[in-house]
Order: sequence, then C-alpha cells, then structure tokens
Amino acid sequence: MDAVGGGTSSPLTIGIIDDHELVRQGLSSLLAGAVIAEQRVDVVYSGLDVQQCIACQPRVVLLDVDLGPGSDPVEVTVGTLQDAGMSVLLISAFDDARSIRAGLAAGALGFVPKRVSLDSLVEALGTVSADELYLSVDLAAILAAAVETPDLSPRESDALRLYASGLSIAAVARRMQISPHTAKEYLDRVRAKYAAVGRTARTRTELYAAARNDGLLTED
Repeated sequence: MDAVGGGTSSPLTIGIIDDHELVRQGLSSLLAGAVIAEQRVDVVYSGLDVQQCIACQPRVVLLDVDLGPGSDPVEVTVGTLQDAGMSVLLISAFDDARSIRAGLAAGALGFVPKRVSLDSLVEALGTVSADELYLSVDLAAILAAAVETPDLSPRESDALRLYASGLSIAAVARRMQISPHTAKEYLDRVRAKYAAVGRTARTRTELYAAARNDGLLTED
C-alpha cells in the first residue's frame, strides 16, 4: 500500500484505488494539498486493496474501472465502497463503456478519463464530494452511445467468444465439437444479429470489440 496524508481541521479525504503504482503516485502528488470546494485535500489512501482503503475512511474514492486480472467487477467494488459510506468517482485510461455503465448503475457518481486536466479532475471530485452526479462530456458521450445487445444463443455466444479470442474457425469447430461449416454458420448468424441492432461486426477485430463490450470476454 502507498499511503499519504496530512492533518487539517476539515479536509476532503480522498482514496485512490488503481493497479498501477506510477498512476497512484502521480495522482497523489497532484491532489495532495489541493483545495476542492474550499477544503484542503488529504489523500488518505493510495493503493490497490479495497478493504485497506475502506479502513482509511476517505470521503471520496477515485476508482480505476479495471483493477487487473483477478479483481472484482467494477460494480461489485462500487457497491462495497458505497456500503462503507463512500462516494465513488470512476477513472480509466480506456472508455470501457460496458464497465463504466455498470459502475454507474451500481452507484458511482461520475467518470473521468485519465487524460483529463487537473482542473477537470478537481471539478469532478468536488461535485462527487457533494453527492452529486458529475456528468462530463466523456460520460455523456458514453451514455448517449449505449447500444443494444443482440439476442445470441448459447452456441452463437460460444462461437463468438472463441473466434474473437483469436482461434481460427477450424479451431473454434474443434473446441465446440462441430464441423467448420457449422462454426462458420454460427459466426454468420452472429454478424447478422449485430447488424440487425445497428452494430457493425464483420471483421475479427469488430467481433472482438463487440464481444468485449458485451462482457463475453473476461480477459484480454
């Protein structure tokens, strides 16, 4: 755990949960001693452990959307932090729309990408510290782009997941114990169903993006 902090009469306490040490250190250095909503910021936790963060009792938690392999889904972490009385602001280097929407549905009060300016981050933290939703331009775009998920059969989902993970059609067929022709038919149906809901998924790259966005791929 990396912990930093300081004493003040009424600080705005912040916790940072991120799986990259350099990111944590950078955010801690930028925020420590800043003034948000007329309160001096006190970064009381900076690390990866959710329970250790809760033990430090920050008012607001800046939570990375993806904490790496083996971590809980973001909606579970948001729920845990909320149950402990903390407001959550999501942050990520990637616009993972599905995970961001899941975090918001679980009670997070906003999202900012890691590319934002310090002024924007301070504004977001100030809004969330008042238990208000921070609706940034990035978040508005993600919400506006919410997409419909096609109704895939279990076998179609299996074929999509395997093919999008990098297997050839022949390898997909062997894994599913079907003929290559049948595997191709499943993938053709998947493409058609995505097209029917207005989503292009013709190439392997597009199928990968669709599968990842719809939660069919749990790991890169």
